[in-house]
Amino acid sequence: MRKILSSIWFYFTLLICFIFLIPLPLILVHREKWHIRIYQLTKFWVGILLKINFLPLKIEYRFRLQSKQVYIFAPNHTSYLDIILLMYAIKKFFIFVGKSSISKAPLAGYVYKKMHITVDRSKARSKYSVLEKSKIAIKKRKSVVIFPEGGILTHTPPQMTPFKEGAFRLAIEEQIPIVPVTMPYNWLAMPDKEYPPFIHHKLKVVFHEPIDTKGLTIDDLPLLKQKVFEIISNEIQKHHQPSIKAN
Repeated sequence: MRKILSSIWFYFTLLICFIFLIPLPLILVHREKWHIRIYQLTKFWVGILLKINFLPLKIEYRFRLQSKQVYIFAPNHTSYLDIILLMYAIKKFFIFVGKSSISKAPLAGYVYKKMHITVDRSKARSKYSVLEKSKIAIKKRKSVVIFPEGGILTHTPPQMTPFKEGAFRLAIEEQIPIVPVTMPYNWLAMPDKEYPPFIHHKLKVVFHEPIDTKGLTIDDLPLLKQKVFEIISNEIQKHHQPSIKAN
């Protein structure tokens, strides 16, 4: 019963925050220079959501974030809660590269489509377009968040599925640092395709030291991809082994 009540309360508060805050982003999204205000508003409402649900969130930066530096953030992906926490935890303006299906969500999907980059992974042309749009965003000094697994694909969370190349190709071609990001507990708080859909649980986001890509070429892509995978995987094991055994 406690889990059911926790789930009902979370989604009720999520809906209330959404209703009160969505009108302004629907206006601001029509001018690109206003998008940073949407980013600020989103951080505000996610902060409220966390507080009224008494969710303990620890954000750990293992490096000093450079205000003028553009980054590619590469997080593991086990839950829709990942998107919400990243909106709150990343301390600089950024855009997501995400599935085109997100844009079908009422109202919020429209804002997402206008502000972020969507990809239809079933179409090769869409993948190429995403790469080019991401490069344009980087030239405008926007950091980019790309889930290297390509979606919530794992059937054995928190273990990850093999990474796709997009985030690493972009980092190498643009010669900008890539930041591995580990979210070890989200799959317990909001399991994908399971019931109940939300469970009160401690949360954590770890931003690892950026990996410099200056001087790297496409030939270095497999090693870069493997390095990021191992950093995140090792962090998951360090934080999550008791939970894995419990399941």
